[in-house]
Amino acid sequence: MKKYIFLWICGCWLSLNGLAQQIPVSTLFIEDQFLYNPAVAGTDDGFKVRMDNRFQWTGFTDAPITNQLSAYGPHKNKNIGYGGTIGYDATGPTGRFTLNGAFATNFALGGSLRLSTGINFGFIQYRVDGSQFELDSPDDPYAMDDPYAPPVPMSAFLPDAAAGVYLYNSNLYFGFSALQLFSNNIKFNGEDSKRNKLKPHFYGIAGYKFYFGDWMLEPAVLAKKVEAVPLQLDITARLMFREQFWGGANVRNTFESFDDLCFMVGYIHQKRLNIGIGYDFSSSAIRPYTNGTIELMIGYNFDDIRHRE
Repeated sequence: MKKYIFLWICGCWLSLNGLAQQIPVSTLFIEDQFLYNPAVAGTDDGFKVRMDNRFQWTGFTDAPITNQLSAYGPHKNKNIGYGGTIGYDATGPTGRFTLNGAFATNFALGGSLRLSTGINFGFIQYRVDGSQFELDSPDDPYAMDDPYAPPVPMSAFLPDAAAGVYLYNSNLYFGFSALQLFSNNIKFNGEDSKRNKLKPHFYGIAGYKFYFGDWMLEPAVLAKKVEAVPLQLDITARLMFREQFWGGANVRNTFESFDDLCFMVGYIHQKRLNIGIGYDFSSSAIRPYTNGTIELMIGYNFDDIRHRE
């Protein structure tokens, strides 16, 4: 049974035309908003590095694995920022590699409120190894002749771009971004198909930090929208003690269904080393076949290099 479920998932991923998002999700998005919005670059006064590893649907053979690395920070003397991301998303015989560089500029709106705008450019590489597909079936002797899964590795390179805005101060943040702006068609071996079209992804995020003595409460909402897919909301809240220990929960759903309940914990050592762990309980039809999703994040905050007057 797991074999056939896995093949169905791969089929949806390859078509890139089903009711699914093409960009990996992150339970710990609250710790690395730069992954979804290039305008976040330069909003801090020092550089940050984050590495995120997501092991989705543990228990499946060749289950999706996402690895992402980001680094970003400010210019020393100017109100600009820059950074980049590297990502690899693998599901059995399929893979998606991304490399992007970002630039952002920000300015004061009044008081402590600032606005940042950012763009990034890069590329996406998709790969498919048809030799790893198990298409033989006793009920269909012609299954191995499927023209959409030739038994050879294939890859395609595509340009990529994103843009975003980010309104913020020391407590408040609100951002909007659009990813995969070029909407390219994926061409394997020179063959073009409108079914393999990348879709723009739109993200909105809002959050606020409430301070109570040694405690900080941070509720946040991440909204995601893709063409032909219902609006998805990640509703998150975390509680932090003395800027060191924190824990929280995340509910991921649409207005039509409840998808996941997620829990997360983290530790920040001397405001530098940052470690986070997330765990997702799935409520969808695959729940009996998986042990859930695990996400691990490790990061480092460097010294401030920009000092605003």
